[in-house]
Amino acid sequence: MTGIDRRSLLRAALGLPLIPRAAFANADAGPSRPAFIGAGGDRDGGYFARIVDARGRDCARLPLSARGHGAAWRPGSGELVILARRPGRFALVVDAAEGAVTRRIAALPSRHFYGHGVFSRDGRWLFASENDFAAGRGVIGVYDAASGYRRAGELPSHGVGPHELTLLADGRQLVVANGGIRTHPESGRRKLNLDSMAPNLAYIDSHGGALLHRHALPAEFHKLSIRHLAVAADGLVCLALQNEGPRDRLVPLVGFQRGEGEIALAAPSQEVLRRMRHYCGSAAVDGSGAYLAVSAPRGGLVTVWSTAEQRHLSSLAVADGCGLAPAGGTGRFLISSGRGQLLIHDVRRGATLTLRDDGAEGLAWDNHLTALR
Repeated sequence: MTGIDRRSLLRAALGLPLIPRAAFANADAGPSRPAFIGAGGDRDGGYFARIVDARGRDCARLPLSARGHGAAWRPGSGELVILARRPGRFALVVDAAEGAVTRRIAALPSRHFYGHGVFSRDGRWLFASENDFAAGRGVIGVYDAASGYRRAGELPSHGVGPHELTLLADGRQLVVANGGIRTHPESGRRKLNLDSMAPNLAYIDSHGGALLHRHALPAEFHKLSIRHLAVAADGLVCLALQNEGPRDRLVPLVGFQRGEGEIALAAPSQEVLRRMRHYCGSAAVDGSGAYLAVSAPRGGLVTVWSTAEQRHLSSLAVADGCGLAPAGGTGRFLISSGRGQLLIHDVRRGATLTLRDDGAEGLAWDNHLTALR
């Protein structure tokens, strides 16, 4: 963090780190000057959330008490929420206008967060994927941002292990990736039901929790966990999957779904599938909606897909590359890696730029990036 001053020291003493307003000025400056947030860790075992500008320059770092995962930007405000990685039980509200972490949201004693959330279009309601671990069911916690993020209730996720969720353009339908994997905090991150797991993609009425429609994978793929989503402006839902089945069988790891239609699984060549190593870590659609990027960090690969044709176009080798976000314009993505790198990849030009990042020494980016807008 630059510019250590008395205000910085006071806020640090209070546990409220300063975030320069410039970081968020970038976020409102249009597609040419976005800002991004992602979680990560350092070589000393500490955790942080980090805001960078479009050039990869450090705008702010927020220390975290444990590992973070995803973030949600609140429309019409300067706030965002950073959520803990499963089975974490905290979320932090960051107020950009004040330059501080202003509130800590604690999960209910019988719940934990899955690391993802999304706001309603008017910015009032935060929807967060959670685990009702005693009952072994997924829920969507509903938090009232206008009332200090009071927990106003919950909606059923209509599945087990909800992970990423998003809100469609109509502002009412939630789309939830129910990964199908049952876990319990007493068992750490151990997966308890692999033989019977049943992932699904659920469309839910955010106003009351009614199931609008639900889509499962074919029985032969019931061990493909639906974990991450990216949605194009026209309503196409893109899925990034993780294979919990046998490793001697290559299976599709990317899917597409629209409206009430079934999930269509798509596969690249067998060689690319082998390099993906059964695991996708993140997904993002570019600003035009024409391209989908899906990361496979265990294989050190970022794959690029045509959304119109629903087929694989190209791949980019990025060691431990996982975080993805649209970087403004057609076919441009920001990529973060566990090696501390930030890269801009231009699909149409086939060009990749490694950003200069003076703050990256000893740091590792975690799974996700979120564009602040």
